[in-house]
Amino acid sequence: MTTKTNDAPWVRVVPLGGLGEIGKNMMVLETVDDIVVIDAGVLFPEWNMPGIDVVIPDMDYLDENADRVRALLITHGHEDHIGAVPHFLKRVNVPVYAPAMAEALIQEKLRQARMREHSEVRIVHPGEQHEIGDLKIEWFAQCHSVPDSTGIAIDTPAGVVIHTGDFKIDNAPVIGNPTDLGVLADICQDGALLLMADSTYAEEEGYSPSDREVVDNLPNLIGAAKDRVIISSFASQIARIQIVADACVKHNRKLCVLGRSMINNTKIGRELGHLDIPGDLIVTAAEAKSLPDDKVLILTTGSQGEPQSGLVRMSRNDHRDITIQDNDTIIMSASTIPGNEVPVNESINDLVRLGARVITNHETRTHVPGHARKEELRMLLNATRPKYFVPVHGEYRMLKAHIDLAISTGVKEENAFLLIDGDVLELDPDSGEVVDRIEAGHIFVHGLGIWNESGNVVVERRSLQHNGVVSVAFSRDTVDGSLVGKPKIVSVGFVHTEDSEELLREAEDALSPILDQHLKKAIEWGELEGIVRNTVGSFLGRRTKRRPLIITSAIDV
Repeated sequence: MTTKTNDAPWVRVVPLGGLGEIGKNMMVLETVDDIVVIDAGVLFPEWNMPGIDVVIPDMDYLDENADRVRALLITHGHEDHIGAVPHFLKRVNVPVYAPAMAEALIQEKLRQARMREHSEVRIVHPGEQHEIGDLKIEWFAQCHSVPDSTGIAIDTPAGVVIHTGDFKIDNAPVIGNPTDLGVLADICQDGALLLMADSTYAEEEGYSPSDREVVDNLPNLIGAAKDRVIISSFASQIARIQIVADACVKHNRKLCVLGRSMINNTKIGRELGHLDIPGDLIVTAAEAKSLPDDKVLILTTGSQGEPQSGLVRMSRNDHRDITIQDNDTIIMSASTIPGNEVPVNESINDLVRLGARVITNHETRTHVPGHARKEELRMLLNATRPKYFVPVHGEYRMLKAHIDLAISTGVKEENAFLLIDGDVLELDPDSGEVVDRIEAGHIFVHGLGIWNESGNVVVERRSLQHNGVVSVAFSRDTVDGSLVGKPKIVSVGFVHTEDSEELLREAEDALSPILDQHLKKAIEWGELEGIVRNTVGSFLGRRTKRRPLIITSAIDV
């Protein structure tokens, strides 16, 4: 890796995730002697990632520099910022610093991974300062859609670096602290060296609405419902849980909370004092079924069409406890994350087919975003007065919109850097440039399996998803290795036409002489397998214009 040749103190930022995508946020900040990592999140699988549980950042760069990694710094408790913490700690076991809500959620993740005894997680509060290596680090309060959200200020030898985390400016949030631009201006009284800021809503004009608008609308919708009410929201929307609980009290309904993450977050929110819910308000699913429909409200997950979530299982009629009924009122108290439109629409259609009335955020305000829009981002830029600017947390068009906004607000064009995952940006007080690029692709997780993008697993699954599978089996003589009989070819999910059997028999006829020719000489199995795949694949490709996944097996007789 190249570096600057002058003697000025420098700092590098290396995004390993979160730039050019919504999810798997991870930013590396590096000086000569120290590295700290900001957030370790997951990306939820997209349509072309069949069977994948989550996607995490490629952390090989941290392995290579493990002797200088000092800590993992967490901004807030959303999955796209903390979901990969156990994976990170398996690679680099350093202290984790996190605000209270995030700390509680991380502890639960480590408990499930059986790592709590081997990991150190420290709670931090806004205004606290910690010396980590030669860096001085201070967390400051941010308003976002999960309590205890923070930004991070890092005093480096080259100057102050600000990472906002996710935020918006709401002076009267339902839960949590408002974003304090005054504190941020004090931290940056001489101007920040670098500002890295949330870009999710950088394309949107104006200000993000306050959660107070949901306080006005959601209880009215609940009060107007004649029968059972089911509300689906993000499990991390602690303020939304409080709004729903208050509405239950007002309209004389009992609250039934379903879904592991929703139940867990409600429990943590109550323990930390973020939620004030009467003990007798919450009922179990069994108790809810014994109550009149107009006396119960069900709060569950599934606003993003997640296959195993509570609401989606209800829409498929396979939920263990809840069956959708005529006249159920279902309120989607969330906006659809880009990329989730298809599963969300499918679940809504299924719910309507079952007789429910579904109310979404398009009809009335049932949700507000937790991210700053253009006017709030301008206020941030004016408060921090950065020399350099890097937009973070967003798809490419969002990052570009934020770059344009920063330049229009006073950042010099040559000092605004539109990075993507893997870029290595090096800055000193006088100049900045991208000096290198490292590997920073997707790492796929399914159960206990982990694969990178160069592996065959996801490629094979995509092939199966689109083209099906063809199995080729043949017998060979144990004495001379010759072919015994004809090969047998069968398919699943490839061809189901009247001519499919004839097509596969013709493929067997085309393969037989090729197999017979190669089996008469000594040949490695890998080479033989490749010949079978190429022969059958080419034949089927010419006839169908499709290329299935081909599995080969041999029986010695």
